[in-house]
Amino acid sequence: MVAHRISVIVPTVGRPESLTQLFGSLVLQSHRPDEVIVADGSGGEEVARIIAQPLWSASGLNVRRLAVQPQNAVRQRRAAIAVSEAEYLLLLDDDVVLEPTCVAALLDGMHSAPDVVAVTADFNNQPWSGPTTVWRWYLRWCHGLTDGEWQGRVVGPLLRFGYRPTPQRLASMEWLGAGNSLVRRDAYDQVGGFSDFFLHRSTMNEDVDLGLKLGRVGRILLCPAARMAHHHAPSGRVSAAVAAEDDLYNRYQVMNRTQGRSAVSAHGQVLLFFIVETASNLVGCLHRLSWDAFWPRMFGRLRALGRIWVQDTAR
Repeated sequence: MVAHRISVIVPTVGRPESLTQLFGSLVLQSHRPDEVIVADGSGGEEVARIIAQPLWSASGLNVRRLAVQPQNAVRQRRAAIAVSEAEYLLLLDDDVVLEPTCVAALLDGMHSAPDVVAVTADFNNQPWSGPTTVWRWYLRWCHGLTDGEWQGRVVGPLLRFGYRPTPQRLASMEWLGAGNSLVRRDAYDQVGGFSDFFLHRSTMNEDVDLGLKLGRVGRILLCPAARMAHHHAPSGRVSAAVAAEDDLYNRYQVMNRTQGRSAVSAHGQVLLFFIVETASNLVGCLHRLSWDAFWPRMFGRLRALGRIWVQDTAR
């Protein structure tokens, strides 16, 4: 039987409790990874102390820390991948907990067909996000997609959707998550890995960008048998305004530079996203009778539009 080596790639912003839970779940894997590389952007000593605990090596888990400053999700992942040694890259967030058979199921999915280049896991504590009512209208009237036809797809202004309900078998995906996916190292290298044109800490769309590039050389699959929990640890997160700015600006970059759309087309798509997403947020605020996040998101998106306009004017 051929042994398949796996390097786990984990960028962290300083979440020692979450990392402890993640490491504990990796120890329990029926197919244990060969190395865990933590790209630490926290700048403190807490993560180093967690990694240095003798418990991990005594349990057969090879964990090492790589300090990467300043915090940047793409830069951290790229640095860890550069020093990794295995043929498969298991991209994980620092706040996930894997079920014991998760890694083995991902490998089974990878070997289900010779053209598979990446497999993404399902979540056991949250459903895949679906389109809001306003976006459903857009998908129906602008793309002719009926209910469910957008599942697993990347559509229009970089809208990406999973499956609801989760399928029982392997299903095609046009994108992947950088916090729950197994990627073939040779395919990652072939497409140039993560792009480097993202804003701020690269918290938005860098994984969708990688998925689109990998989709050019092979297939991406959702593996329902591979499951993990994503706990969305609150520490270390950017503000709503910064997240909204990153989201819109990075969408433009992916559409223009990765998908090859013209500046005019990419501009039109981000303006469409700005209008429809703002309308969708407005409906949500009216429904919840809460406006806490509406104005920060609006401010962040306006900043992104300004950045895009200045950038293209300077070309």
